[in-house]
Amino acid sequence: MGQLQTKKVYVQNLQPGMYVCGLDRPWLETPFSLQGFLIRNLAEAKKLSLYCDYVYIDDKKSIANLNLAVSAPVSSHRAHNIAHTAFKAELASHHIVRYPEKTAVTREIRVAHSAYQNLKDEFDTMASRISHGKPLNIAHLHQVITPLIDSITRNPGASIWLARLKSQDSYTYRHCIAVAIWCSVIGRQIGLPKKELTLLSMGGMLLDIGKLKIPSAILNKTQQLSEREFALVQKHVDLSLKMARDSSKTIPKAVTDMIACHHERFNGSGYPEGLQGTQIPLFARIAAIADCYDAITSQRTYAKPIPHAVAIKQMYEWRGHDFQPELIEAFIQSVGIYPTGTLVELTSGQVGIVVKENPGKRLRPQVLVILDADKNQYTDFTEMDLAESANAEQKPIDILKTLEPGAYGLDPETLYI
Repeated sequence: MGQLQTKKVYVQNLQPGMYVCGLDRPWLETPFSLQGFLIRNLAEAKKLSLYCDYVYIDDKKSIANLNLAVSAPVSSHRAHNIAHTAFKAELASHHIVRYPEKTAVTREIRVAHSAYQNLKDEFDTMASRISHGKPLNIAHLHQVITPLIDSITRNPGASIWLARLKSQDSYTYRHCIAVAIWCSVIGRQIGLPKKELTLLSMGGMLLDIGKLKIPSAILNKTQQLSEREFALVQKHVDLSLKMARDSSKTIPKAVTDMIACHHERFNGSGYPEGLQGTQIPLFARIAAIADCYDAITSQRTYAKPIPHAVAIKQMYEWRGHDFQPELIEAFIQSVGIYPTGTLVELTSGQVGIVVKENPGKRLRPQVLVILDADKNQYTDFTEMDLAESANAEQKPIDILKTLEPGAYGLDPETLYI
């Protein structure tokens, strides 16, 4: 037999007809079960890009022209390195902080829940003040946000759990709080100092506050909006800005930048100014990702929610177009493939809820096991580290599938209690 001939190809340059014979990580840490496969279409190539930076291609089994395929990555990869270096230089001016996890999710969840409830109350207060023509109380909003940021810096998993709860409450206020959480979670991931995490969270709360001035009949319309109606919805940016600037205290520019630019897109296709790249302030680039993710994963009158796994795959595909690649990668790293609070069924038949991701082994998180193989609830819940089960002599336990809230009578919204 001839010697295996392989070529390293970066995932952005994969093409149908290439035969993948190796990854840049262990096969077991990806959903690809075979030791090699032919890429049949671009969808399969994009799926690989979610897990790998590069792969190895067997040129004998490939039917694509590898000479053309491997020549492009050099310049593409070099451009990526240049952009990444520029992003690191941008972050350096923010005095980067590294946040170790100081508490377990199962302990932090009660504290995070209290902070979440306080934010719900604050939103109701803001909505009431707006309806009565009174200015926003920014000083009090800052005070209420501080406990949330403290919790996120200790362990973001608890707040991530809460942000992913899709309750039947008002979409507008739940969305505002969730975006506040996602913004600060991304900020924590890239190392922004706590003061800036507070500004990110404050901006997230205020992004869509102007929608309270738009008729609900338009916001909840299930048919296509007319040009006039669409222009009115876009007007929420100006309305939010006016409310923020008319508040009881001078609002930081970083927050107004988030409000003004969270609908701008990295390739210049957004609104209202058509800004692109780093013309868009950093906090607004973060807000765009947080706002989009929560919107597409939430139930809205005009759209069904997209599952988390599908959402992050789509957003990863939009990197470089809608969103900055480095920030999308930071977002995915912060939430993982199975975010905290995900209800899962294991190959053992047991059912549990994800409480912590294992860095480097994203498909093998730590799970709080709630039901046994016969779907009977345990008297005492126990934590199972799927990464450790993979290292054991017996057959490893994997995640078989994710479950919808309510499966087997379990609801992540109440499990933390």
